[in-house]
Amino acid sequence: MLFLSFVSAQSHYYDLDQDNIQDTVVLSKGVITVHFGNKTSGSFELPEITTLTNTKIGYTNPYEITIYYTGDKVLYGTITIFYKRDWYIKNVNFYNPCQECKDQNFKILTKNINLPIHSIDPEMLEIDSRGFKSLIFFDQKDILERYKDIKKIYMDLSYYPLLANSFNETTTSNFKKKFMLSQTNLDTVNNVAYILSENGNQKAAIDLLEQIIKKFPSRTVAYLNLADSYWLIGEKEKAVENYKTYLSLMKSQRKDLNKVPKYVGERIK
Repeated sequence: MLFLSFVSAQSHYYDLDQDNIQDTVVLSKGVITVHFGNKTSGSFELPEITTLTNTKIGYTNPYEITIYYTGDKVLYGTITIFYKRDWYIKNVNFYNPCQECKDQNFKILTKNINLPIHSIDPEMLEIDSRGFKSLIFFDQKDILERYKDIKKIYMDLSYYPLLANSFNETTTSNFKKKFMLSQTNLDTVNNVAYILSENGNQKAAIDLLEQIIKKFPSRTVAYLNLADSYWLIGEKEKAVENYKTYLSLMKSQRKDLNKVPKYVGERIK
């Protein structure tokens, strides 16, 4: 929606229509108003983000508007908007403190959108405290179709923890067919299995790790990751068996035993 309006200048320099004339941007009660240097002003209402209520204007460059959303427990998100004969949402980011991480680092969720604001279904921008709601940004029928690089899958699993839920039996099978396990991609497949486990999908992680140790039986860390996954689902006998194999390989391969997690010894007693 558009409104005629004139607003006072701000400290940041904006040239959203890239005509070399300064534009003025004001945020008030969830509505952005822009007075172009030589045109009619434009206003639009910002999309709501669940759990995040306070908004303020950030600044990245003269050609984009960045809106910061903040909420409780240091949750916050950003939406980047630009103008190109229409208002577009460039991307949405969500920052969530990782309460379960040892170092308490932030997990960052990012979605590139690049669609006109008036064309976007508000539900596309719904975000809850765990991240993008219901993973509507991914094709549930075949989430692997758009991936050509296995490393990008690992990155997205890291950025979108809920994506791990989509790795069902069919998806995992398709993953193994599309990215045939080899010495070249061994490390990355192991990383994918690890992050699946970290994000709660032990079944998919176990499937991939079993494949790894079958083809590469000397892959030491795979036994540790597999044992951890079995332990988390209560399969303690299988976990202990793999912990023992892990320790045996660490010794036979003369690796640094100081790197063995302390919990391994406690769990095999």
